[in-house]
Amino acid sequence: MLENPENTYAEQISSLRDWWNLAGVDLHYHNEPNSLFEPVRSEQAIRVGLSNPATEASPAENRPQSKQKAKESRNVSEDYPAEYDQFITWLSLPDNLVEAQWSREYVLPVGAIEPEIMIIVAMPDQAGSARNALFSENSAALLTKMLKVIGCDSEQTYTAPVSLARTFDGRIDAKHHDTLRKRMLHLIGLVQPKKIILFGETPSQLFFNDNLLVARKNLQFITHFSFKTKTIATFHPRILIERPEFKTEAWKDLQLLSGEHQ
Repeated sequence: MLENPENTYAEQISSLRDWWNLAGVDLHYHNEPNSLFEPVRSEQAIRVGLSNPATEASPAENRPQSKQKAKESRNVSEDYPAEYDQFITWLSLPDNLVEAQWSREYVLPVGAIEPEIMIIVAMPDQAGSARNALFSENSAALLTKMLKVIGCDSEQTYTAPVSLARTFDGRIDAKHHDTLRKRMLHLIGLVQPKKIILFGETPSQLFFNDNLLVARKNLQFITHFSFKTKTIATFHPRILIERPEFKTEAWKDLQLLSGEHQ
């Protein structure tokens, strides 16, 4: 978010302040060693969140949204297909997506149906988008270790982004939240996970109307029609790599989901 040379000085300061607030560095965290979060080699990474063969990322991803030619907002259908395979096909069509307003490079949800854990992120990582994955190689490798901590095989998970495409500035306008939340709830209903992990600020806002640092304090539940699914919110693996002092807090979050928190 801070790499954009076109931002003004004031915009850079504002963006930096937002990032620090999101990361929670104004709070005190203990930095206790934990071998489960040691750095891992990139070749150990799993390709979590893969969909169709990748195409070259658009240069527009590296320019702020304010610099782009605004596209007219348009309503998209909420008449979702009732079958999983049909819904995934539906998601692959730009005419059905609010994301078509800012990108045509999509990473579709993927994984095991009725998984032990469903993982929800705001959008694909910038590094992940380049290889058509939700996570960069390092983040994917760390995610594998995090899942192993709670006894979950990464092959038995399902990964999904709130937005199938990265926005220009890495944020999702609040005006799209309701549409994206309804769509994700429909997907959750089709996938039927036993537990859910929300990574980052946007999913926390979407489902609990709280920022991450509030949402992660307790075990939560996502309720939709006939299902009520145990859910936690925690730090994105990217943040744990950038701010390793948060690893102890992430460990506590994972214990909430595994039922071992005291």
